Amino acid sequence: MGLYNLRRSLFLVILVSTLFMSLTVTIEPAEHVYAYFHSKLGLEYYALNDAVLGLLLAFGLMLFGALIQLNTARKKELSSISERSALKALLDSLPIAISKLDKKHQLTLTNPRFEKIRHAIGEEAVANTAKTLLETGLTKKNQHSLELKQSYPQLNNTSEILIEWNLCQGDEDSYLMQGRDITQLEESYRQSHIAQQIINNTPVGVMVVNTNQEIEYVNRSFELITGYSTSDVKGQSPSILKSGYHGKDFYKAMNKTLIKEGMWQGEIRNRRKNGDIFLEWLSISSLKDAQGHITHSIGMFSEITAQEHVREKLHTLAYYDSLTSLANRTLFNDRLERLIKNNSKRTLCVVFIDLDDFKRINDSLGHDIGDQLLVTFAKRLQYSIRGSDTVARWGGDEFIIAIEVSESFEGISHFCNKQLQLLKAPFNLNGRELNVTASIGVSIYGEDAQTASDLIRNADIAMYQAKRQGKNRYEVFSSKLHKDISENIEIENRLRLAIRKQQIDVHFQPQVRTNKKHIIGFEALARWTDEELGNVSPQKFITVAENTGLIGDLSALILNKALEQFKPFHDADTNLLLSVNLSASQLQDDDLIPLLKKKISLYGIRPQQVKLEITEDIFISKIEKSIGITSELKKIGFKISLDDFGTGYSSLSYLKDFDIDELKIDRSFVINIEKSERNKAIITAMLVMAEILSIDCIVEGVETEKQLIELKSMGCNLYQGYFFYKPMPCNELELLFEQDLLLGVE
Repeated sequence: MGLYNLRRSLFLVILVSTLFMSLTVTIEPAEHVYAYFHSKLGLEYYALNDAVLGLLLAFGLMLFGALIQLNTARKKELSSISERSALKALLDSLPIAISKLDKKHQLTLTNPRFEKIRHAIGEEAVANTAKTLLETGLTKKNQHSLELKQSYPQLNNTSEILIEWNLCQGDEDSYLMQGRDITQLEESYRQSHIAQQIINNTPVGVMVVNTNQEIEYVNRSFELITGYSTSDVKGQSPSILKSGYHGKDFYKAMNKTLIKEGMWQGEIRNRRKNGDIFLEWLSISSLKDAQGHITHSIGMFSEITAQEHVREKLHTLAYYDSLTSLANRTLFNDRLERLIKNNSKRTLCVVFIDLDDFKRINDSLGHDIGDQLLVTFAKRLQYSIRGSDTVARWGGDEFIIAIEVSESFEGISHFCNKQLQLLKAPFNLNGRELNVTASIGVSIYGEDAQTASDLIRNADIAMYQAKRQGKNRYEVFSSKLHKDISENIEIENRLRLAIRKQQIDVHFQPQVRTNKKHIIGFEALARWTDEELGNVSPQKFITVAENTGLIGDLSALILNKALEQFKPFHDADTNLLLSVNLSASQLQDDDLIPLLKKKISLYGIRPQQVKLEITEDIFISKIEKSIGITSELKKIGFKISLDDFGTGYSSLSYLKDFDIDELKIDRSFVINIEKSERNKAIITAMLVMAEILSIDCIVEGVETEKQLIELKSMGCNLYQGYFFYKPMPCNELELLFEQDLLLGVE
């Protein structure tokens, strides 16, 4: 720029000199100039002509102009330097990182903020970012600005840094690259967004009011509780919610507390948009700025009516049965404890009621019908008691009642018979009519029980005794009953030990065909003689085993011993059959079939010579699984016998769905058969049905010749009973073979 000005100055000097010389010649100004220079300045000595004088004058004018121009240029240069210094100071102080990329895309200018970022993320990261920005920008025509957010791991820190880059087109193919650290900004935004979401989604209503008593913000819960939308209340006074229930003094006291303590909380009644009044718990706090001046008030509230509903619901769940709405165990125990503590002159009793065969109803008709039955029965119970009595659902199909009666035994008898009468009326459920019975147990305070737990336990024991006595009855707990329970506990403990030590014996009772008195096989029966208890009847220890879950282990032990001892008879006559009883738990066990296969393989016994006896109650639960297992057993070759037919839940569908080989008529139909025409008719019907279905039919419990004569007259030909043979150990059974008794069938 300076060289250009110098050239221009020289050109002007030449131009002015030439012009001046021309003027002096043509205009002849020499006289005036000569007079001034020679007379005033004393230059006559030099005898300068007009041309030289003009040249000198022009040069002087040029020099003067050059000095003025140089001064002006200097001022401009100083001003430019000042501007550059100010610009550099401005760039250095900017919070934005700035750099310039030249034509070769090299960084030629950076400010301290840019260097700080480069130091944090590294030279390579900056170069890669610049390359990415340039490549993206260059590939897009007419793209003058490009933005990019990039996260980087910091070199000397475990955290990451987030940079917002901007690339702008400069002059002459240069670019301006800007960067801004937005890590804290993004985190602040994220935290602010989370806080906003929390406030907006909290179940507590929130309202923010400024010092002009104008609503600035409400959250979603406020809208849901009050019915007002944000647009309805924004800019309005909080008094829009006033219900008119509280007077001026209430609000004066509220404001006074708020000014004095900075917060207020308490119950208040407000009005929804639809006009409904609701009760809320309100908390108001004052928000202040850095100088301590109040800027806003924030109110947070929740509807107390909803909380009360929740408390009532929790109380109901804690103390009442969800299905029947009767008291539950917790509430019953509390009330029973109070009755014991406030014992009156009347007799306090606990009555335990259990519906008979409820599991069969539940499994066969469905849980919906079962639930309806429980609800209906619960209502009947509630109608049958006084307000001072307590009835509760103990669990499942068990109910319990605490009552006070004046005459203990007469009052108890009257109350229990009343409950049994309640069940005589059929239950109509979904168009289905059901007849249900119950077993009831009663315990009396002060006789065999002094505490609530003893009363409940004894009533439970008495109830189970009622079931064992035939159901649809009540039993009152007594010392004898307690003795029986204790005896059962002792039997259970000794039985566990006997099973573990394999001290259960197997006896065999022959089964015969009467027309030739041939033994066709024998049933394996469990017998137990304990060193402390002596001989324990099968009915007693098998019942204990069923009630305590030992029946599966007991049955497995009997099966193993029976197969082992049957082996010699099996080898002697391939027509002989061994009958073995299967428990319900065994039939539902997935390991039953593998176990049977293993045992018959171990002892070399043909499955066709093993008859598995199962009772009708096995089919009540999981009937489809029972059908599947019995079908598999039949495929293997085992014979299936339906034991105690007619005493359980007899259904002709069993004979249709199950592939059985034999019906076993229970001994209860044989007793007094000579005098009971009904028993004769039932047995005759069973025999005819079995013949039509091509199923064998054997009668057990034959003990007299008269019974045999009657049975023969009805067409029976297969028997089992004491009249023929009693159960005997294996060694006695061997003697029958040694006596040349004709065995087997033709």
